[in-house]
Amino acid sequence: MNLPSWATTGVGSLPFTDVEAAVDHVLTAYDIPFCPQLPRLEGDMITEWLGADPGRCGWSPARDRERPRAWGTLLRRLDDAPSRVVKLQVTGPVTLAYALGERLPLAHELATWLAANAGAQVRALAERGHDALLLVDEPALHLFGPVDSVWDPLRASAPAWGLHLCGPVPWETVLQAQPDVLSFDLALAPVQADALRTLLARGTRVMWGAVQPHRPEHALHGMPRLDAALAATGATGAQSLLSASCGSGRMSVGREREIATALWDCAHTLRARRPTTETA
Repeated sequence: MNLPSWATTGVGSLPFTDVEAAVDHVLTAYDIPFCPQLPRLEGDMITEWLGADPGRCGWSPARDRERPRAWGTLLRRLDDAPSRVVKLQVTGPVTLAYALGERLPLAHELATWLAANAGAQVRALAERGHDALLLVDEPALHLFGPVDSVWDPLRASAPAWGLHLCGPVPWETVLQAQPDVLSFDLALAPVQADALRTLLARGTRVMWGAVQPHRPEHALHGMPRLDAALAATGATGAQSLLSASCGSGRMSVGREREIATALWDCAHTLRARRPTTETA
């Protein structure tokens, strides 16, 4: 990924109900634009993919899913994108399987289905000269045991893929998965320096969730977390992305704008402290 040091991005969900406003925001407020997920229009991260209460409807690979509401507008506006890399998000197969009351056999099947959906978006971006970074959102991952190669179809569907974990981080599972990007909540998950140094040495880039959306946090809260994590791991700007700890879909639009500003402030501070021309 050819990205600026300390590049900022969002996790995925946004509080907008106006699609044009949401796309304008991701193209102007962040270094790495992303396809907005709009829970006020599309439902939460489970219903967005399964379409209804999973306990009532069940699941089959024949289920159809429309693209996110903002997808067509984002494609139309890509000439305005500040970066050649565009981030996509999917709810992870482990989390969807857990919502359905099932375990790994279904998760593997769901991963194939998710990869087919995401792959179409990846190809559409490639046709417009953009590389996709596919983040797989797995808040239920810590509730499972080892999951082996469940993400292989998703890994194969995009030039780069990663895991977003807004809950506890099962470090052994992440080490086995070897994602290109690991996104996690710095305020919630203790930094496991050995595990992170191992991942960084393998080429993983860390997306530090520095600011919590549901608290009135700003750069003054995020910077101490970042400073401590960077000191413990030795991560450089070329190995780092900056984000909130989770999506802002249930917050206000004003709060989302505060979050984007806080991340910009963190990035500006780090670039001033650690000047570099590195990209990764």
